[in-house]
Amino acid sequence: MMKQPYDFSLITIVNKDDVYQEFKASLAQQKDIDYELIRINNEHQQYQSARQAFNEAAQKAKGEYLVFLHPDIRFLDPHALKDVLMQIKGLPNLGVAGIAGSPTELKNGDRVILTTIVQGDNQSSVGEKINAPTSVQTLDECFFVMTKAFWQAHPFTDCPGWHFYAVEQSLVALLAGKQNYVVPAHIWHTSAGASEDYHYVQIARQMIKQYGADFPTINTTVRKWETRGWQAQVKSLLYLGKRYITTYLRK
Repeated sequence: MMKQPYDFSLITIVNKDDVYQEFKASLAQQKDIDYELIRINNEHQQYQSARQAFNEAAQKAKGEYLVFLHPDIRFLDPHALKDVLMQIKGLPNLGVAGIAGSPTELKNGDRVILTTIVQGDNQSSVGEKINAPTSVQTLDECFFVMTKAFWQAHPFTDCPGWHFYAVEQSLVALLAGKQNYVVPAHIWHTSAGASEDYHYVQIARQMIKQYGADFPTINTTVRKWETRGWQAQVKSLLYLGKRYITTYLRK
């Protein structure tokens, strides 16, 4: 029997029931961790954005910590969820934490991915591994956590679409004087992680406009986005054009 109030509310958006059922089966194997699970049904595209859906779910969540995760997450040992959440629960001055992210510091002029998760059908390693909670600029959307108190002070914005919602919360947290972290995790993200359609780039350009004055680059697990000067605008516009062409050719 799970206790109430909960320490953790797990919130996931469901577009395909079979994927969600596999997620639940993996979750059922987790031990020594109390939580409530909130399913957001979006199988008929009821929601226009992830932010809208998450705000609705967070409003009714009973947990002290809100855990937003994709239903294609799988846990690789019986204590994987507990290990992640106990690490996050002990972090000082928490803004947003997760299992994959990118720090402010660049390497060879490009962003770095910090994570211990594997992804895709072949469970491929991605990025640079960490051994302890590590500060980052932004978190990946596949699994991220904030306190309900932080969400109440800083709910998701009304930005439309399905991208950059964890990244934006991360930037908001930094501007609020909080700290963001990546923690080690024994987790498999079954998706290959590719999400760079033109909608992604459109929202990236909105993020550049909204937060560029505060951050010279926005570093995500997908790519680095320069935010200053006409070069940044031209680069993002050219990239948007490439994504439009790619989408058209796929059709």
